[in-house]
Amino acid sequence: MGIVRNSSTRILAPYESAYPAVVAAFHAAGFEVPVASNPIVGETKRSLRKNRWAATVTAALRPETPTTTIIDWSVDMQGTKHGEVRGEILDALELPIDDLGVADALNRLGKMGRFFGALEAHALSDFVHLDERVVELAQGVYGKNQGMLVLTTQRLFFFDKGLLGAGVEEFDFNAIGSLGFSKKLGGEAIDISISGRSAEIKQIAHGRGETFVAAYRRVRSESAAPAQPAAAAPDLADQIRKLSELRDAGILTDDEFNAKKADLLSRM
Repeated sequence: MGIVRNSSTRILAPYESAYPAVVAAFHAAGFEVPVASNPIVGETKRSLRKNRWAATVTAALRPETPTTTIIDWSVDMQGTKHGEVRGEILDALELPIDDLGVADALNRLGKMGRFFGALEAHALSDFVHLDERVVELAQGVYGKNQGMLVLTTQRLFFFDKGLLGAGVEEFDFNAIGSLGFSKKLGGEAIDISISGRSAEIKQIAHGRGETFVAAYRRVRSESAAPAQPAAAAPDLADQIRKLSELRDAGILTDDEFNAKKADLLSRM
């Protein structure tokens, strides 16, 4: 039919309740679902009022844990409003969704940041992977493009969402030499030194640059922290010796001592 866009969503509900709720959301959003199946396939006609093309939406549900379900989406349509079509179904879904930390990060961004970055804010969830969470945001200008600098638990990237599409540039954590900020009359700037070149995101609201850089350093510090060694298992001979002392002290009877000793030996 047209251009196919794929994405995924985590529903905070078990599969047994998620599936009928998603089917109901398709219907509530005005989609025709000819057959109840998994994947769910729904179709919607072209809408002049919403200025969008006809679309075929496929939602494949799979249980992730006993309490969460993943939806793998495929939206086939002309134009660039794939996210809006999927969003109408999610808006009609009467179950909680894991927004991957997007809402909290947008609240910290402030009103001006959300206003100038409205297009990016609306589409942000499409650019975040299910295995990461948004840590901090900074709205600003990179090159000639106004957009959003996004820090997640795994990545740093800048994206600008225009009416005709989106541009994304990712800065590999391992290639970043340094990340700092500076204060200017027109706002703050974040300076990224990466692989022999530099990138500057300008016109960031006062205070956001410093906050963003501090969050970046915290994420990198946590990711570089060595894993804590597992606690050593208690020595078997030492445990039996302590049981013997308890028996000799009259705290354990001979039968209790023999039962606990046999239990320890059975775990070898």
